[in-house]
Amino acid sequence: MSKAEILDLLPTLRPDERQEILDRLCDLQEADLTAVHQEWVNEALDSGPARPAEAADWEGALTTGLARASKRS
Repeated sequence: MSKAEILDLLPTLRPDERQEILDRLCDLQEADLTAVHQEWVNEALDSGPARPAEAADWEGALTTGLARASKRS
């Protein structure tokens, strides 16, 4: 069942059922965001010791971000 189908079903449920479904959806979203955050932390740890960012670093980050965004669309 898709999220859209679940949201269409919500008005037909009892308040306690609605709340449980919304809580579970929030838990799933939080788990997804936690996984993404952990990926960022791992990338930062794997990148080596901290140093001041240079122009090439910013350009590389922008290029990487745009490539990731294009894969999602």
